[in-house]
Amino acid sequence: MDFNLKTYKSIKIRHYFKTINCFFFFHGGSINNKNWIKVEQNLANHKLKYYRILNKLMIKALKNSIFKNLIVLIHGPIFLLSSNNGNLTFKELENINPFIGLLSFKLNNKIYSKEQIKNCQKLSYLSNVSNFHNSLKTITRIPYYKLKSNKNLPLSK
Repeated sequence: MDFNLKTYKSIKIRHYFKTINCFFFFHGGSINNKNWIKVEQNLANHKLKYYRILNKLMIKALKNSIFKNLIVLIHGPIFLLSSNNGNLTFKELENINPFIGLLSFKLNNKIYSKEQIKNCQKLSYLSNVSNFHNSLKTITRIPYYKLKSNKNLPLSK
């Protein structure tokens, strides 16, 4: 087996997809050294772990995985960010640095787009599940209220 930098990076990408259940895809444009230092400092201040992947390697890794639909979003270097603390909100994460932009979020082998996660308040799994449960309770009550209000209407002949 030829073991060079590209094979190491592709193995590391597969490792991220298989072992880490919750991470974010960020799109990073071409960043010079001065701006890159600011990005790294900002990520370190928020206690985020990152891995930077170039365009072609990420596309090649995605073609051989279950996330083939994500290839359309890639137009430059990709950052895979993972966090251990759940105190960071999605809005803070989206505006973490002007040089990188949030693309999507992977949770338990499912990819959620930026639009799907914008209503989530926190990164905490339990708080998001409780919000989902509360919304399901209100949604299931809506038809009952409509039927109850239409009950007094006379039937047409």
